[in-house]
Amino acid sequence: MKNNADIKSLFASADAGLSIDAGRRQDALTLIRAQMKHKEICLVCSKRQIWLHQFRYADRNMFLAHLLGCALIFILMMLMNAQGIGHQLMFEASMILAGILGSFSILEVSRSCFSRFSEISESCFFNISQMTAYDMVFSGLINLAALSAIIVFAGFQWKIRLIQIGLYILVPFIFTQCVCLGVLLTEIGRRNVWLVAAVGGFLSVFYVILASTPRLYTESALFLWAIALLINTAVFAIQIHTLFREIGKGEILCTN
Repeated sequence: MKNNADIKSLFASADAGLSIDAGRRQDALTLIRAQMKHKEICLVCSKRQIWLHQFRYADRNMFLAHLLGCALIFILMMLMNAQGIGHQLMFEASMILAGILGSFSILEVSRSCFSRFSEISESCFFNISQMTAYDMVFSGLINLAALSAIIVFAGFQWKIRLIQIGLYILVPFIFTQCVCLGVLLTEIGRRNVWLVAAVGGFLSVFYVILASTPRLYTESALFLWAIALLINTAVFAIQIHTLFREIGKGEILCTN
């Protein structure tokens, strides 16, 4: 197999035998310069304009569904408080709801992969990396607001320290995102949206089993929850880097 240097030398050898007409070359350059004077200058969009364009062409149905889901979760938490449920049932419900939010975020990001939209990546107006980044940032802001409201509400209503209830909610949230994004990074996961949804549903059942273990919610176990949060956050950051690297390599486009 020839390397790049050998190929370049073959082209150079082939071009050496071609005679160049100096007059026709000058005429071609003159014509190009004349055409350039009439060519309209296309300004490159600023980052602010790019984000505004992404918001303009984003799938608003997904965002509205996400906002509606967050509102329903908060309403459910208030109903649980009105019913006077105990700490244990509250732990189970909050972990399940946090896991649902985490899986929904990945489903929202995977829209770019499942909607056949990445076929026009790097062409015309759209860029799959920018669209994915926009989806992740926007859904992340929505989740951050919803989770913060849930943590503060649960902490004050059930008289639990905010850092404690925060760990109980954030760990399943980040862990669900890690698992669902890991599925999305596989070829079969990118081809089948229901697989990501099924994994999210399975994790919800897993959190019910996890929440039924009282010794996991003692003061001495908080250190383990904190370690789990740090590990899951680091893994999620690596997965995000891997996702954008595969997008840059064309892996997402090739499976679309």
